[in-house]
Amino acid sequence: MPNARKSTCTMRTVAAHLGISHATVSRALRDDPRISREMRLKVTKAASELGYRRDPKLAQLMSHVRATKARAHQGTLAWVTDHDLDIPAENAAHHLYWEFAVKRAEQLGYKLERFTKTGPAEAPKLERRLRALGIEGVIIQQYKARLDVREWKFQWQHFAALHNGSSQVDPTLDSVDADDVGNCVQVFAKLADMGHRRIGICTTVAIEIATNYCLSTGWQRFRLLHPGHEDIPSCLLPDLGPDASRVVKRWLKRHRIDAVASQVRGMKDLLESTGRRVPEDLSLAYQGVNPHGPNSGIWQREDLMAGALIETVVAAIEQDRLGLPAIPRLTLISGRWHPGTTAIARQTTAVSAAK
Repeated sequence: MPNARKSTCTMRTVAAHLGISHATVSRALRDDPRISREMRLKVTKAASELGYRRDPKLAQLMSHVRATKARAHQGTLAWVTDHDLDIPAENAAHHLYWEFAVKRAEQLGYKLERFTKTGPAEAPKLERRLRALGIEGVIIQQYKARLDVREWKFQWQHFAALHNGSSQVDPTLDSVDADDVGNCVQVFAKLADMGHRRIGICTTVAIEIATNYCLSTGWQRFRLLHPGHEDIPSCLLPDLGPDASRVVKRWLKRHRIDAVASQVRGMKDLLESTGRRVPEDLSLAYQGVNPHGPNSGIWQREDLMAGALIETVVAAIEQDRLGLPAIPRLTLISGRWHPGTTAIARQTTAVSAAK
C-alpha cells in the first residue's frame, strides 16, 4: 500500500496533507521567494515523505505557461537617467533602451516611470518621491560621468538598485552593461578583416576615463589575439576645441592611419576637417552605434540590456534583496557589428599619406 500511495502522490495530495493551497505547494517546490523559508522546508519534507515525484514534462509545460502568461500588476519601477530628452542626440540614445524596457516591465507586471536629468544633486529629492510612490526598484541608466554612489545622499537600504552605462568609480551596485572591451575587440577585428593594417584610436580623455579605458584595453587584447598589428599610439584629445583638428591631422599623417576607432559622436566631422574623406580615404568605426543610423560600428544590443535590467531588478525586489550588495554582480551583453557607411574594405580605400 505505501508504494501505491507514493506512485499516485500529486501536489494536491501534499496540499491536502498539510491543509494548504495547491498554489502554495507549487510555489514552495519551485523555491519561490514569496513563500517563507519555513513553509518551503515544510512542503519539501512532506512531499518527500509522501513520495511526490516531479513530472519533468508537466513542469516544462507549466514553466512555459507561466513565462507567456501576463502577470497581474506588481508595482512600479523607476528608470533614472541624467539624459536630457529634449536634446535629440540624448533622446535617440535613450530611446534604444526605453521601448524594450517598458515592454519587458509590462510582461512582468510592472509599470516603468522615468526620471530624467537626474544626478547626485537631485538624489535626496528623488528618494523622497520614490518612497512616497512606494517604488523599490531603481535603474540608474546611462550616466555621462562615472557613477560614484558616495556622491548620492540616498538611503540605498530601501531600494533594489541597478546600474547601467558609464563605469562605476568603485563597483558598488549590481550592473547590466555592454561588454565594452569585448565590443572594442570586435571593432578592431572587423577593421582588420576589411584589410586595414594601420588602425588608430582617436577619442577624448574624458570619454576614455568614463568608459574605463575600454578602447585602449580592447586594443591591447586585440593585439594579443591577432599578433602582427603595429601598436600605434592613440590620439587622446583633451577636448574637441579649435586645436583638435590640427592635432588629429598631424597624428593621421605621422602614423599613416587608414582606419580610426572612436566613441566621439563628432569624430566624422573632425576627421574630415583635416582634409580626409570618410570612408573614401579613411574608415571610421565606433564602439557604439545606433542600429538604424549610418555609422559603422557595434550595435551594443540595447534591447537585450533593457530586458536584462528589468529582469534583474524585478528578481531583486521579489527576493527582498534591497540595499547595496555585499558582492556586486556584473552582467555583460555582447554587441553585434553594424555595417553602416563610414567603414569600407581597404582595397577600395585610397589613403593619401601626403595629406
